Amino acid sequence: MPRPEQRSGRDILATLLILALALLAVGGCWWYSQARDVEHELASTPAPASAPPATAVPEQLRALWEAPDSSARLTTTTSGVLTVADNRAVLRDPEGGRQVWSYRRERPICGTAADWERVVLIFRSPKGCSEGLSFAAGTGQYAHSRDALGSPEVSVFSSNNHVGLISPRRVELWRSDLVRTTEVGSQEAPAQPGQQQPHGECEFTSAATRKQLLATVQQCPGQQDKLVRLLHAVPEKADVPEKYHEFTVPGGSELVAIGQDKAVIYVPGNGIRARDAEDAVGSRFQILGEDGRFSQVPADPSSVGAQGGLRQPWTADLPHHMTWWDGSRLVAFQPGSMEPVFSVPGAIGIGDAMAERLLVPVAGGLAVVDWSTGAVERAIPVDRSGYAGPVELKVVNNVIVEKRGDRVVALA
Repeated sequence: MPRPEQRSGRDILATLLILALALLAVGGCWWYSQARDVEHELASTPAPASAPPATAVPEQLRALWEAPDSSARLTTTTSGVLTVADNRAVLRDPEGGRQVWSYRRERPICGTAADWERVVLIFRSPKGCSEGLSFAAGTGQYAHSRDALGSPEVSVFSSNNHVGLISPRRVELWRSDLVRTTEVGSQEAPAQPGQQQPHGECEFTSAATRKQLLATVQQCPGQQDKLVRLLHAVPEKADVPEKYHEFTVPGGSELVAIGQDKAVIYVPGNGIRARDAEDAVGSRFQILGEDGRFSQVPADPSSVGAQGGLRQPWTADLPHHMTWWDGSRLVAFQPGSMEPVFSVPGAIGIGDAMAERLLVPVAGGLAVVDWSTGAVERAIPVDRSGYAGPVELKVVNNVIVEKRGDRVVALA
């Protein structure tokens, strides 16, 4: 019968050394991993279900809660309000402001969006503002992620189909699983070295998307006019843009609305409202079709385009109209023709629908507007505690939420 093996002290020492090296490797992976810098609190109970639509607009309003919010735009889901502060995103119950779930990491948040019943957070990494994470809106569960080369600073825009990122040299769209469907402009990592797209020398000043349409506006070096491109949102190859049509438009023009097959630009002109559709000098809207046709409609003067550089429009979709805030009035466009149908003077931001009415933020309160004609029916006083800047308004579960600069305030 063979004698049992006896382990020498040298064998035991070697085993302990291997174990120590393995633990060191695991610890090193954890130390250098992103997980070490993450605080993720899931919902203990899901976000409240969507309430039945309101049947009447309140006669008066009071503040329910408020919270700091450093994000560029107000981000909401069907049942929650997202706020960002100190690299931490919190989805809040609209009625009480309580935390439903939160996510924090040691990286700045570049932008936010909410689509497909998910919340999308975009972080700044060493590769640029291009690290995306999506979460189930009601619970905070991870859904999808992406990490790629990107621009150092971006503005975020979105539709029901895509999340878009725009910087002066680049525009890209992501679908619901955060896979990029198209990139336009300067490529961070071209598939073939030296390969660049047309108009790569031109800087983007605005962009918008809806369904299968992506519209971009660019300013090219040495040119007074601008370039508007109507592109496929999902081309055959993500790094090769496919165009419907390109337009050369007057300097200062910017995107203000987009439909399924048309985009609307505002042309500042001479700063005086155009007399009629034939006036090519005054302020006007140009409705540009992906089939190459276009038409003009007189527009009230706006400061849009005067500042130059990147300028994303303040827009919102309502049940019967697309809307755009021009800095002093809210303009409503008919979804099919994309022609303007009414405007609300004195608006200080974009509004939302409630009880078959349009609520528009104005100085000192909210205007209650007939959503078919644009007629102001009455006003609801709102004390904004001295705040006099732009206001972005959304209705979430029958709670009126205002973003006032770096604060979010809920009203009911």
